[in-house]
Amino acid sequence: MDFAVRVALMSAGYVLVLAFARSPFVSPGGIAWFGGITLFALASVSMVGSWFHDAVHGNVRGGRWRSEAVLRAGSAAIGLGPRWWFHKHVRLHHRYVGNPAFDPDIQFGWFGRVTAEQPWHALHRAQHLYMWLLLPFSTLNMLKPSELWTTRQAVVRRVVGPRGRGWPWFLLADKYLPHAVVWIPVFLVLPTRRALLTYLLFHLISGTFVSLITQVQHNTDLAEYGPSVDGTESLSAQLSRSTDVGGGRGFWYWLSGGTTYHCVHHLAPTLTFPELPAATERLVALLAGTEMAVRTHPSMWAAVKSHGRLIRALSVPESGTGQNCTGQNCAGQNCAGKNPAPQDTAGHGGKL
Repeated sequence: MDFAVRVALMSAGYVLVLAFARSPFVSPGGIAWFGGITLFALASVSMVGSWFHDAVHGNVRGGRWRSEAVLRAGSAAIGLGPRWWFHKHVRLHHRYVGNPAFDPDIQFGWFGRVTAEQPWHALHRAQHLYMWLLLPFSTLNMLKPSELWTTRQAVVRRVVGPRGRGWPWFLLADKYLPHAVVWIPVFLVLPTRRALLTYLLFHLISGTFVSLITQVQHNTDLAEYGPSVDGTESLSAQLSRSTDVGGGRGFWYWLSGGTTYHCVHHLAPTLTFPELPAATERLVALLAGTEMAVRTHPSMWAAVKSHGRLIRALSVPESGTGQNCTGQNCAGQNCAGKNPAPQDTAGHGGKL
């Protein structure tokens, strides 16, 4: 039922875009056109975080063809390649979460630094200003043919194993062809300028929300990073390097596909997204009386501010290396040992 509702919302937004494509901007039809873009984008983001994410992890029941249908429905509009995302997300991000050498979710190079283990560059001095402006362009950035060079990196080949020369081109076809099926009708029906504007607005909206959701899952001053190991990270590292967002099953839970309950997802990625809230409650109970905690931001706004504090603290070089220990946890100072117990905790049980 949930899958059908999300697909219906995506379809409704798509139909509104096509139906009111020629309406003047300042008119009821123009409002319906923009509303269609917004609905299409938000529903697509929710599909990526929920059913597409589950299918990438192999958690969709019903056989290969149903899983393939879910992967396509969840990724085609935004332009994600399911085959590459399996390697990128499951084999690299999940195994090596927070490791700058392996984890693609924290690799921003010259444009961003989100752990103290990453090298500092002069451009990072202003990252707390310009990174917010780059968020809306994240899904457009994903459309570049990075598979052509990323798959040749030594760390990727180490994890993925040897592949043929045509593999990167197969990955690009896996990404671009379904994306073209979704968007070619828009460019055939709409005037070129309106079609381009529609495409751009869709990606700016989806890119903004995809970025916000993914950044607060790990890249906040509530998470603890380093030192990384040359191998799969431990379960304790998976827990300490992930954060939840409180608020129960509201808008952000729906939009993110349940991954606001992110800590337990990293400990047990075979759980489906509807199982995450109850599993988080059990995890909190199991951790009671221990030194481990489910690190939880009380709200999405608190999580976004925590991300802001982190990139601000890491915009300047440290005198040494160590763990992220920034913001309210260490008053912006880099510490060599473990972070103090998290103070920004609520929702799933708070401090454990």
